Amino acid sequence: MSRCLLTPVGSSPGGAAYAERSTVGTQTGPVLVVDDDPTILATVAETLDLEGYPVVTATNGAEALEAYERTAPSLVLLDMRMPVLDGWGFVRAVRARGLSPVVVVMTATADARRWASEIGAHGVLPKPFDLDDLIAEVQRLRPGPPGAALA
Repeated sequence: MSRCLLTPVGSSPGGAAYAERSTVGTQTGPVLVVDDDPTILATVAETLDLEGYPVVTATNGAEALEAYERTAPSLVLLDMRMPVLDGWGFVRAVRARGLSPVVVVMTATADARRWASEIGAHGVLPKPFDLDDLIAEVQRLRPGPPGAALA
């Protein structure tokens, strides 16, 4: 899966212009966990931390967008229904910056698979999910030893 970052290349009437910069082969970013439920957020983050994965958390899409730009995560575990900026808005905003996030939707709805398909997610974890399923999905999409750079 190709990922890229935006690099400032000058100015434009609306601000700095950006060019895409590929990060294929240099993916060392954490797993970004985004959920407005503090219990789910803490459980997922602690589980991945215990498995050795670097983790960054956010409680809504706006916080997630800032964290994404700051940390360049290798994987985003994303709730869809959140205040401030929902999962759909987060993915639109990231893609508008020319980035291609690797996303797993985590949501408690019968439409979880459809919602994941709508945003082009790479996986879905319908809530409630088993922690072993969470770990397996992270291992599938973020191969290699936890905490290691991805090739």
